[in-house]
Amino acid sequence: MALVVASLLQRDAVLRSVGATNAKIYEILSEYMCGETYIKSKIEKLDIIYKLEVIESYISEIPETVHEKASIHKALTGIHEMCMKLHNELDAILKKIKMHNEKYFYYLRTFDISTDLFNLETHVYNLNHRFKMFLGLYQCKYSKCNECSTNITV
Repeated sequence: MALVVASLLQRDAVLRSVGATNAKIYEILSEYMCGETYIKSKIEKLDIIYKLEVIESYISEIPETVHEKASIHKALTGIHEMCMKLHNELDAILKKIKMHNEKYFYYLRTFDISTDLFNLETHVYNLNHRFKMFLGLYQCKYSKCNECSTNITV
């Protein structure tokens, strides 16, 4: 019973962190009003908003009985961790943008967030990988899986 409650709480935590990360992306895009579009194009290239919306939608549709499995719980924990890292990285970028915008003649100055964008790219890659792993576990455990010859239905 405790595992089920912990798993359901984990699902809710993943959904909250995905929503908060998406909100942070929108905040960055609205805050960054300098002429440079590099940040916006990088975020669009990574397609973070769409990926997070799909992950959020998919996880919210999973039946409660699925969360009883330890592997599914672990996969959800991994997704949550990556969402939190994404959120923290986006928060750091937003702080740098706000600090830059407070400088005199900020519109004539440039600032370097290439390391932050590289970290963001790494976190998105890891999120993709963890979500694919989650999908593999879910499909293997709850549908016909040719590799492990199981047929378990939800």
